[in-house]
Amino acid sequence: MLKAVSKWWEKCFLEERPSTALGIFRLAVAFTVGAHVIPTLLHMEDNYLSSAFKEKNLSFFTPGVIAWIDKSPDWLVLMMAKVFYISLVFFAAGFLSQFSCILMTLCCYYFYALNSLHIGTLSFDILLVTLFLVGMTGYPGDNLSFDCLIRYRSLLSPRQRPFFVQRLLQLQIASTYLYTGLCKIAAEGNWLDGNPLYYLYNSTSESVVKHFPLRSFLAHQPGLCHAIGIAVILGEFSMPFLLFIRKTRPWAVALGFFFHVLLLVTLHVPTIFFFLFPPQLLLFIFPRRNPGR
Repeated sequence: MLKAVSKWWEKCFLEERPSTALGIFRLAVAFTVGAHVIPTLLHMEDNYLSSAFKEKNLSFFTPGVIAWIDKSPDWLVLMMAKVFYISLVFFAAGFLSQFSCILMTLCCYYFYALNSLHIGTLSFDILLVTLFLVGMTGYPGDNLSFDCLIRYRSLLSPRQRPFFVQRLLQLQIASTYLYTGLCKIAAEGNWLDGNPLYYLYNSTSESVVKHFPLRSFLAHQPGLCHAIGIAVILGEFSMPFLLFIRKTRPWAVALGFFFHVLLLVTLHVPTIFFFLFPPQLLLFIFPRRNPGR
């Protein structure tokens, strides 16, 4: 039994495989970070300097950490912004990949603690967790990077790496689907007993729903709205299993892409979901050393 578990662990996490997929994912992560943090830095006076109104996220940081960060003088805030820009460029280019990722992640945490900017939600927290996983090792800088170019005189590394970083990123997105599904059935007014989509489509005030072409039709179809809600729940609960089954994996990835495009078209959801999740889904299908396994 112990030998079987050890063999399974070796196959799932420690087997050495190409890390090219992590190099591609590094580029997606760099773009996502830049697209979400840089706009806040363009308005330093409104967001982060001593004269700014700052919202604190006490659900993510302890009061001690927030009090410590809140004492930052303006010169330190400006310096951290410069450090962020430099580390972001280095990380995207794959130069000193792991060090630049760690530095960039620390800057993201710093600005998130200084002012949560109404983004203290699951989406930005997911981005920070992803940065932590990407910065655990230098593997994401093995390919399509200056580090690789300097080391091997090529953008593609001949070296294979243990699979555990990519596996952890796979587990992260799978558990996120599971978590969002659980939230839809566990909260008050859940999607099983209630019909939140129907009420959102009929909402006249500013809501999370965009004015997409079928909104007026769905606003008069409570039964169809409830069925769509149930289908979303079933899809979110199914994804963690379908993604890890080799035969259903391509269909699950395609379903994930369709789901995130649909979110972008119909709801005012954070674009982190669209920038980060589809590239993360591609980590499931990148060729391995032995495709038959």
